[in-house]
Amino acid sequence: MKRYLVRWMAGVMVVLSFVMCSKDIAKIVKPADTTPVATAIGPTPNTGNPTHTKPASSVTCSYTVKASDWSLDGATFGPGSVICIPAGTRGALLLKNFKGTAASPITIINKGGRVTFTAAITASYAFKTQNCQYIKILGNGTAGVKYGFDVNGGNIGITMDDLSSDFEIANVEVRNSGFAGIMAKTDPSCDVATQRGHFTMRNVSLHDNYVHKTGGEGLYIGNSFYADGVSIACGKVLPHDVVNVKVYNNQLDSTGCEGIQVGSAVSDCEIYSNTIKSPGLKPFASGQDNGIQIGEGTGGKCYGNLIKDAPGNGIIVLGLGDNVVFNNYILNARTHGIFADSRYTPGPGFVFINNTIVAPAQNGIKLNSETVLMNTVINNVIINPGAGVAIAKKSTGVKLTALNNYGSTDINTCKFVNYGGGDFHLLLTSPLINAGANTAGYGVTTDYFGKARPFGAYAIGATEY
Repeated sequence: MKRYLVRWMAGVMVVLSFVMCSKDIAKIVKPADTTPVATAIGPTPNTGNPTHTKPASSVTCSYTVKASDWSLDGATFGPGSVICIPAGTRGALLLKNFKGTAASPITIINKGGRVTFTAAITASYAFKTQNCQYIKILGNGTAGVKYGFDVNGGNIGITMDDLSSDFEIANVEVRNSGFAGIMAKTDPSCDVATQRGHFTMRNVSLHDNYVHKTGGEGLYIGNSFYADGVSIACGKVLPHDVVNVKVYNNQLDSTGCEGIQVGSAVSDCEIYSNTIKSPGLKPFASGQDNGIQIGEGTGGKCYGNLIKDAPGNGIIVLGLGDNVVFNNYILNARTHGIFADSRYTPGPGFVFINNTIVAPAQNGIKLNSETVLMNTVINNVIINPGAGVAIAKKSTGVKLTALNNYGSTDINTCKFVNYGGGDFHLLLTSPLINAGANTAGYGVTTDYFGKARPFGAYAIGATEY
């Protein structure tokens, strides 16, 4: 017989579903001994990431940047140009007016080894674009060098600014920034060209980067105030939309605020296969210490991420209400594993499927999302929540469908191959195997490692047997 949502300590109880109900959900009493803490981040997930263009082994440079170049105007470079930056240490760089095309983007690439950009954290940036479109910033120009661009310092390490759009940043290390590691947005001003309806940032791809020791967010995409906008001298103005965002395979470590924050991404947003360790170490405002923030105006998918040791929530969801969050490992969050709130949420509701949440200090999943039509929580594993509640609701106004979730006070009941060593594959004796509901209708057809679901029937949690 399949095992469904378990209420522990007060008597075991099978729950097939909770639809628009107001009763307490899955209370779990914390035992005297604490849940073991995973000592390793775990294997790199493989979720079928799309390939990206690799430069040829022999690159023909349209222009080689000089050490003395602090600013380059792309007006003299046509689509398909390759801008090479030779190995070594140099100062900050500003690129402006580079205009490629979708078929022939302009590529900025390292040549001959690793390039280090250095700037004081009081400087505005270490690397910046202004009014650039269809460009690729690729640090993979030298074989054997994983991060061919090394951005060290600046208030913002890399900023894609001033109406920049349609860009890819890959194989870049960003460290020691005063504020954000990589920022991608144009803040609205009294110039209507910067405002919603006049400019849309499109086709943003940030992948295979290593961002660490930042003063603020690691990756900061889109404006945070989608619904209400910002008040400036000419009145209240609304930030631009962001369309088609892919944030994947990035390593984030020791960021001051969120590891990844995405706002105003109104369609085709995916955040996946990222590893986020120790975010929110020195937030400049309350509540900015989460692993991933799916901010106002953001819809889409968040999956296959591993988030460890967030001082706040593992994942906070404030999005459009068409958000599907699945196959994530959230370990040792010091608030909630997942927190959802309905702000600007025209969509039908939030969906949380096949996540594994271990030892959050408060609740496993906390739902403050009262205005959405339905919150859906299926096939999640929630181990040892500090507040003793696996799925908590703000009020009876929160509508909830809960199916086939698994709760326990002891991580060992899940039967991972080696949880303490970071191996999250399942042993044959795991009670999670074949115990889940079919979630193919929500688009969940693989697990954290990219393995096809189901193997037999669906497993509960982020890993399929």
